[in-house]
Amino acid sequence: MRKHKGKIQEFYSVKEFEKKYYPESFKKQAIEVSDLNSLGTVLAKESLTKFKHLMQKQKVCI
Repeated sequence: MRKHKGKIQEFYSVKEFEKKYYPESFKKQAIEVSDLNSLGTVLAKESLTKFKHLMQKQKVCI
């Protein structure tokens, strides 16, 4: 039986990982949470925005 020998990505720091997978445009769009009490509100707003965008993209009427 053969084992799959795929390429393994190594990252030596969190900054290196973020540079590859989280570009500056994502960081600019993200809302920073100042306290944990507002975290739920921020997540709900982001979910609603994403849902509205998907509805507009698919042109679904409720």
